Amino acid sequence: MKRKCLALFLVAMMSCWMWTALPFSAVLAEEESDLMSEVLAELSLSREQVRFTDEGIERTYGTDPLRLPFFNQQLKNPLATPAFLESNASYIATRQGSMRDLLWLSAFRLGYTVSSYPQYEPVLDHRLVESQPLLYAISDLHTFCQEPLDSYSFALLKKKLEGIPLVAQTELARILYASLFFKEQRDKAFSAFSQEELMTVFRNPAKTLVQGYDPLSHRILKEANFALLYFASIQLGKTLDKSVAELKKQGFPPDWDLEWKTPMGRIILKGSENHTHSAKEVLLSVDSGGDDSYSSSVGATASWFNPVSIHIDVAGNDRYLQSEDDVYSQGAGILGMGVLMDLQGDDYYEAVQYAQGFGCFGVGLLVDDTGDDHYNCVSFSQGAGIYGIGYLIDREGEDKYDVYSFSQGFGYVKGFGCLLDMKGNDRYVANNENVDGSNPQSSDHNTSFCQGAGFGRRADLSEGNSMSGGFGLLIDMEGNDYYSCGVFGQGTGYWAGTGLLYDAKGDDEYKGVWYVQGGAAHFAIAALIDKEGNDRYDALLNMAQGAGHDVSLGFLIDSLGNDHYISPNLALGGGNDNGMGFFVDGAGDDVYETRGPGRINLGKANYSKHLWGSWRDKEYSLGIFIDRGGKDTYPEDRGKNDTKWNYFQDGAPKSMGAGIDAETGKLPGFVAP
Repeated sequence: MKRKCLALFLVAMMSCWMWTALPFSAVLAEEESDLMSEVLAELSLSREQVRFTDEGIERTYGTDPLRLPFFNQQLKNPLATPAFLESNASYIATRQGSMRDLLWLSAFRLGYTVSSYPQYEPVLDHRLVESQPLLYAISDLHTFCQEPLDSYSFALLKKKLEGIPLVAQTELARILYASLFFKEQRDKAFSAFSQEELMTVFRNPAKTLVQGYDPLSHRILKEANFALLYFASIQLGKTLDKSVAELKKQGFPPDWDLEWKTPMGRIILKGSENHTHSAKEVLLSVDSGGDDSYSSSVGATASWFNPVSIHIDVAGNDRYLQSEDDVYSQGAGILGMGVLMDLQGDDYYEAVQYAQGFGCFGVGLLVDDTGDDHYNCVSFSQGAGIYGIGYLIDREGEDKYDVYSFSQGFGYVKGFGCLLDMKGNDRYVANNENVDGSNPQSSDHNTSFCQGAGFGRRADLSEGNSMSGGFGLLIDMEGNDYYSCGVFGQGTGYWAGTGLLYDAKGDDEYKGVWYVQGGAAHFAIAALIDKEGNDRYDALLNMAQGAGHDVSLGFLIDSLGNDHYISPNLALGGGNDNGMGFFVDGAGDDVYETRGPGRINLGKANYSKHLWGSWRDKEYSLGIFIDRGGKDTYPEDRGKNDTKWNYFQDGAPKSMGAGIDAETGKLPGFVAP
């Protein structure tokens, strides 16, 4: 019995030893250190301590009913902010085929919980007349607008619609009924204001941004019912999703020819020949093909009385040209909803402003399915929202985007602006060569606010009518891309604005000046997230590549690739005056260059002496730098492979930074395993 017990004991011990010894390397792999926690330990900080406090936020810049719901929460949880931002980009890219879902997300981020469950949304099909749906839809529209058709007009319209296939009639009728529903809800949304007031705002939609404080715009912004407006836009977007898909499947008639004036705008149907379009006040237009030329307000609201404008171009190499700065075009919704859909062809878009996916007190979308396209505008375009929602979606092709300012994924006050490009080697330029000399950071460069920029109105230093900024996103999913801008761009934010540039794949080049590449200033959130590729980042003057200034968060996160960084002062994980900057490179043989020695970068922070002794001493100024994997090249005065370092500013106990270069380790919330 003793021998049997001893044998069992020895077997048990050997089994235990074997279990411990055999998988030992695997256990070590599973228990890789958390690099963020490790670098914070260099500063005697925990993850939970990396935050701005409620007192700090409120005492610095107060409260604001216009502030986006997520903003303060992300300031209080910085290490969760990259995952939050990336989740928005992933949702948009995944759901890019659904206007309904994109508009739902945008409204939600702006603070309006509408259409949360699609199964409860209104169904308008009961209005369809089975035998002649388009005839009765147009007639109902006239009646609703208190301009009913007389018997002669009804008979004339009936004759004009002869020969249009029933399927096409049905889908166009659906779009008209959804447009009518939109008008009904929009009118309710702005019912507290006179038509004179609304037309005044319509003529100058960005007055507060470009000319100074406008009390009327501010009052409409606070008192209009945006929930109703966005609810209706989601229903119209859902209808367009379904009806355009059905029309594409059935085919667009190549020879239809109709023009009919309604109280909400013209209805124009053209066949597959080459056409020149110049009509104004258009409700719905469809062109079946041909190399067409467009001027005037194509796919854009032209007045308060034209609440919806939808244009669908089916095929052809088309030119959209608008040279007047007071005519909105190419997917612009001002006090309404404007949609331009181009389904095929190499197209050229040119406008001055308020175009190419622009929304102000409304919703604007430009959707281009295929082709190598060129978008050219000056400002307020290419996915821009000012008190509204703007999207530019390009699904395929090698495209060029040229602007000067406030574009390419720009969100102003209560605005959501997104430029999404799904595929192709693309070029994004915010002109910094033809300089106007008005930039406060450097008169040698332009103010951009492009390529993922959130911007608000700061007035604590003047009359006090501050307005928190919006959410701007540039999302590029595939291709070797080029990005260039002046001051403020490439994932940037200002005054409670949030900006994100998200590039999923490709060897990319980024070139900017100041507050760029994940640089945020004066109470903002900014991030540049690049998931894959051998990339080059070049920032010229200040605050870049994961830098936060003045109660702000800035992130630059590059997950994979052999990358090259050329940095100015306050960069590569730099924090200034209660700002936090985070730089994370997840893999690759990287090169780090700095524009001069002794700069505040590579995990370093600064707290200006004029703030010392104030209540702001309680908040952190923090710079964090992390490089994982690869054989990296650092400047002589800072950084080294397989090393940790830290920095504490003399006289400022909460101004500090740290860096780490490690071969392995986890980066939860920043880089996937």
